[in-house]
Amino acid sequence: MKKQNLYAIIVTTIAIILLTIVSILFFNRNRNTVITEEEALNIAFKKANVSSDDVKVLSSNKINNKYEIEFKDNQYEYDLEINLNTGEILEFDKDVIDKNIIKNEESNKNITEKEAKKIALDYLKLKESDATFTKSKLDLENGIMVYELELFTNDTEYEININSNTKEIVKVSKDIIKNSNSVNNSNYIGVEKAKEIVLNHNNINDSVIWKNAEFDFERNIAIYEIEFYYNNIEYSYEINAITGDIIQFEIDKN
Repeated sequence: MKKQNLYAIIVTTIAIILLTIVSILFFNRNRNTVITEEEALNIAFKKANVSSDDVKVLSSNKINNKYEIEFKDNQYEYDLEINLNTGEILEFDKDVIDKNIIKNEESNKNITEKEAKKIALDYLKLKESDATFTKSKLDLENGIMVYELELFTNDTEYEININSNTKEIVKVSKDIIKNSNSVNNSNYIGVEKAKEIVLNHNNINDSVIWKNAEFDFERNIAIYEIEFYYNNIEYSYEINAITGDIIQFEIDKN
């Protein structure tokens, strides 16, 4: 009887050890599972509701624990971030690149860029003299046409998206500028002056379709990146944000 009990204990102990080993191996296998680049692309195409045959992949990179994927079709450019372990979509962005869509949305919008800026200032309880706009862009965000605005004061930077039809605030974020003493609104000519410079450079007085007007740093130089359409021609400029000099420009007639 004692031998039988000892045998049962040994068998049970071995079974427990084997079960523990199998569980650990299974856990580690699942934990270390990484989706392939092809699987990540398929997830991205499904999210964008496009076929792989109809798009051109611009980039697909595995960085840290995510895939960063960028591709485009004839109308839109897509940017996605996908968790490489779970396949979860971390970020999805869809930008209009078709000139006709931009024109249609421009004609269908209920507010102008100037009105969008006023809505942003009123919402943030700021005076126009206290803020500098560094970005103003009409774009598609999650299927909704919005004005993407960025502006800053002496100590705070804001990003705010406004529905171009309903005037609704759909996104707003706020960042405290660490080196606030180094920021001086008067140092920069302002995005409106940058727009005026590029229009004068082309002797354009009629209304244009603004694609992008954004403050940025290139080669440690503060610039405005200005992009617009006029008579089916795309214009791209880089303007020195302090002097107003044209650093470079490109005219695409295709």
